[in-house]
Amino acid sequence: MMYKCPFISLENHRDENELILPQSIYRKFNFSGQPMLKAGASSLRVNCSPSAGGSTEVMLKSRDPLFTSIPQMENVLMTIDQEHQCISIGPITALLIDHCDEDTLNTHSLKKYFTECRRWFQERGGFFYLLPVTSFLKNEPEGFVFDHDEWQRVSVPLPHVIYNRSHSRKVEKHTLYESALRRIEDQSVHLFNSSFLSKDIVHTYLQSHSQLQSHLPETGQGLDRLDEMLSIHKDIFIKSVNGSKGRYIIRIQKREKDYLVFQNSFSSKRTLTFPTYSSLYRQLQSWCRSSCYIVQQTIPFMKVKEQPLDFRFLCHKNRKGSWTVISTVARIASEKQFVANIDQGGRMEPPLSILTSLFPHADSGLIFSNMKALSLSASAFLSEHLKGHYAEFGIDIGVDSEGKPWIIEINSKPSKKTFVDNERIRPSVKALYEYSYNIWKEKENEHESSTWDHDA
Repeated sequence: MMYKCPFISLENHRDENELILPQSIYRKFNFSGQPMLKAGASSLRVNCSPSAGGSTEVMLKSRDPLFTSIPQMENVLMTIDQEHQCISIGPITALLIDHCDEDTLNTHSLKKYFTECRRWFQERGGFFYLLPVTSFLKNEPEGFVFDHDEWQRVSVPLPHVIYNRSHSRKVEKHTLYESALRRIEDQSVHLFNSSFLSKDIVHTYLQSHSQLQSHLPETGQGLDRLDEMLSIHKDIFIKSVNGSKGRYIIRIQKREKDYLVFQNSFSSKRTLTFPTYSSLYRQLQSWCRSSCYIVQQTIPFMKVKEQPLDFRFLCHKNRKGSWTVISTVARIASEKQFVANIDQGGRMEPPLSILTSLFPHADSGLIFSNMKALSLSASAFLSEHLKGHYAEFGIDIGVDSEGKPWIIEINSKPSKKTFVDNERIRPSVKALYEYSYNIWKEKENEHESSTWDHDA
């Protein structure tokens, strides 16, 4: 059975662990032995006793720092399995972040996202904390918990779910990271979005899908096909396979007497011209020697007042484990940019209003639906074929003059800057909770089917 109660943990001066339950709960079960209390993938034996009076609070007295670090919560979801003498609280979710300290968190670019996650999990009865990648790699049970109006580094229980938001590709290539992934899987911790997606691998997978391949620009690996593709298309993009946030992208237009180049990462001069292909190629070799690149046909997407336009579809697995679109936004490039990324100064607009301004009203809704369907198909296909678990994708789509959608890029760590409503909890936060709840309940349901009890 499941209950929703206030929760407090205190340090016990005795060796035993004591769990004090509201009388309304305690009377329904036989706690003659020492039930197992589970918080995420961590557990300890407890002696259960009823609370005094009519208290509805669950109180844990323990000397285990993994449990005493759980902050006081107004709501916690608790399941009780009488047959297996097991009490579980959850869902417990950790956000894997790059190494930082308490002071850095106060100025972190994702500070508002962290706060929203902590607040929403608390309201719904879950526990959310931040897990530095250093603790994850070294198997140290330390994370940042929000308590007394600030993030504090303390010992933490192993979570049910880890959402990887580390932005270090170097970390993900380290042998310690691979070892950590195997270790937490052995401990029944579910980690999702385990790595960045490289553009070449994503294209290769999507190209194998018969219904998706017609929505992909022609793409070549490396610079070997550059001359050929410029001769055919006259306008191409060169993209670093590991680039993000609109960086390390080059656009080249072949004109009658020269080549026009746009870039935003290699030189302070954003627009350059080259009189010959050989001079262009020498410069590209200098720029691109430190990474792998793809060459991609430029699709003539619709623009807004001559500025590049694309659409970001944020897709997430829901409580049932199915993919759903949880938010969409139109992104319009800034005046001096040739990409529409928000990190490069782009602005956001409602998608349907932008589509209605570009196409007949009767067509705009169908175009939007087609983009949404394309996003869901790509998400489901990639999550099925990629190694590891994936539950969130940011999918960038462009639309040509015929209203046909084209997949530009798919991100496994989509920006959290594409949400502007300061009053509401953003959809991606709610989706993270729903997904975490589903993972927790799947684990619980391996032993018994739970039912809601709102009386406690």
